[in-house]
Amino acid sequence: QSRCKEWGLPHNLKHRPVIEVIYQKGLYLPELDLWLDPRSPKPRAFISHAHADHVARHSSTICSEVTARLLRDRFRISAERTDAHPFHSSFTDKNFRITLLPAGHIAGSAMIHITRMSDQASLLYTGDFKNRPSRTAEPIAFAQADTLIMETTFGLPRHRFPETSEVENEILRFVRESFAQNKTPVLLGYSLGKSQEALALMHEHDIPTLLHPAAASMTRSCIAAGTPQLPEPLEFDGHAPEGHVIIAPPHVMRSKKLLGLKAKRTAMLSGWALQPGAKFRYGVDEVIPFSDHADHPGLMHCVESVRPKRVITIHGYTREFAAELRSRGYEAWSAHGNDQLEFHFNRKS
Repeated sequence: QSRCKEWGLPHNLKHRPVIEVIYQKGLYLPELDLWLDPRSPKPRAFISHAHADHVARHSSTICSEVTARLLRDRFRISAERTDAHPFHSSFTDKNFRITLLPAGHIAGSAMIHITRMSDQASLLYTGDFKNRPSRTAEPIAFAQADTLIMETTFGLPRHRFPETSEVENEILRFVRESFAQNKTPVLLGYSLGKSQEALALMHEHDIPTLLHPAAASMTRSCIAAGTPQLPEPLEFDGHAPEGHVIIAPPHVMRSKKLLGLKAKRTAMLSGWALQPGAKFRYGVDEVIPFSDHADHPGLMHCVESVRPKRVITIHGYTREFAAELRSRGYEAWSAHGNDQLEFHFNRKS
């Protein structure tokens, strides 16, 4: 039987209205009959963005307009199955007001803000999000909510990324050093999200760039959806002229096309570059902490901006981050359960 958990409130908060949330192999809002980023097909669901681990073929999908375009191009999900909405424009469903807010993760990524109109109880589900500036994702916009459901991919205090300018300078340094060694720099990042961010950075600095076909296809979709600062992509066909960068998804690093490049240097673009031994684990020349997620300070900024009465953590270090929030006075729990309760004693001498 599937495990089911329902979040209520502790006794001191029960007089405050909240929106019911159930976890049953996914997050479910029974009053709206709506699932939040479920992994398996559902009658009705919200898809926060078009990364494969957040997408399934639901009968009906609420999403942003940009995500609807990407779902069509990447997963062949028809417009008839998507209920697409612009950012910041509210619509009503039953007794609820719903607004999609930019999440800053990738192009089209959205948070969903829900208010029950009868008592003004509210909920914000972040999906994957990023607080830092982006060239290709819409700027994030938080809103106050009683219940905050948030991702905690980098939920440990040691997960602190360098400043964006520092990370970008690290990428440019890697590229220029590779050129100086007469080698082709290869930047490895997801075909949707990091590839467009890296391309926009290269374009801003007038560095010729070739994209793996998968990244080129997603770039064309982003351009068609209105993503700014992206040039028409040039595809990598196995040959790279001198002075060109290649951007490719990590899973093709061992492909014939890339293996055919004898003089190359590879750099993995990932927030996990902060972990010891990441370069050897990925099998690359360098790792650069270029992430499309919030780091630990960014997660804390989210909580402080939303000012919730309760927090539910999902993805990543859920229990650890929830425990840290409880130590700071928040009512916070992991969606997966099994939180360890802390007991505080006043010791008398």
